[in-house]
Amino acid sequence: MKLAVLLLGAFNLACLAVADEPQKQPAEKSCPCEDYVKTKVVAPHAMLQAKSFAGASVRLSKLVVREDHQSSGGLSLQEVVAHYGGQSLNQAQRERAVPGLVANTSLLCVDDRLTEPVLATPGGDLGEFLLGLAAYFRETDGSEFKAVTQERVSTLVQRYLETIPASRPLTFCTDERAVHRLESVLPAENLDLTAPPEQAKAAGLLDKLAEVDSQGDSHFRLLLKRPDWYQLHEELTPMVLKAFYSLLWKQKKGEPSKLELRVLTGESNPQAFMEVSCGGQCKQKGAAPMLRPKEGQQSVFVSHLDAASVRRQELASFFAKMSRSTPRKISQKRLQSRL
Repeated sequence: MKLAVLLLGAFNLACLAVADEPQKQPAEKSCPCEDYVKTKVVAPHAMLQAKSFAGASVRLSKLVVREDHQSSGGLSLQEVVAHYGGQSLNQAQRERAVPGLVANTSLLCVDDRLTEPVLATPGGDLGEFLLGLAAYFRETDGSEFKAVTQERVSTLVQRYLETIPASRPLTFCTDERAVHRLESVLPAENLDLTAPPEQAKAAGLLDKLAEVDSQGDSHFRLLLKRPDWYQLHEELTPMVLKAFYSLLWKQKKGEPSKLELRVLTGESNPQAFMEVSCGGQCKQKGAAPMLRPKEGQQSVFVSHLDAASVRRQELASFFAKMSRSTPRKISQKRLQSRL
């Protein structure tokens, strides 16, 4: 995968003001975000008119763009500002940052082939769960991995699914290239990874789905290639992948789905890497601006720092509760510090 440009922090939503009374038009007032953004300001501040979601009136009050690494190709800082807005916003720019509540929204993978407004983090929801699980095992099992079994991992995934709303499935991404590779090695035709035929399962599909070359998500490829970079035991990522697919195949049609597999199409060719964060009432309300990674001829990597932080708080709370049934009880605060 070629990264044409690296623009860390190229798009930063510094403050999102949320009105307490959704039925009333919020009065214009300044947003106390200056301290938060004083080291980040490159582009002029911009105002985004009120939007509505989940019964709350929301207005984006400041847009801050910062270039951390100068571009040698792809999108320039000026092009990013022109696309998302600077001193003024046109209607198209106003619609590019869609407010979303993190608690009600799935986290998708960091990939420039996604075409809808998303909240994204490396590895999506499954990637965040994996890192939380690794922190949990480090606390409960220490350096020993002998007690970590596939059954134990699958049980914890299932228990976590019971805690999340059906409207916010746990997501994982792959792509057509990975599916075609699986079809060639099994062999199989027209392989549907959400409901594969029994002969594909019998041919070892589940084991192959945990291999590096079977990943369409670049983050999971790296987790499998270099688990030491993430302080992961080499067997943990394959166990989580097998748990995801095994539980995915057990889902019954017509019932609310708690797991979602995204199969992305086309080639990845990002023109920038954008880290998105917010402050003020946006952060207090657990909201974040959803962005569209691919729009027309423009495609970018998008990573939501604050949204991932909110999800990690949730995961820390979950694993702290799970630890109550183990000899070693762990506080949510300690687990969160590990993430």
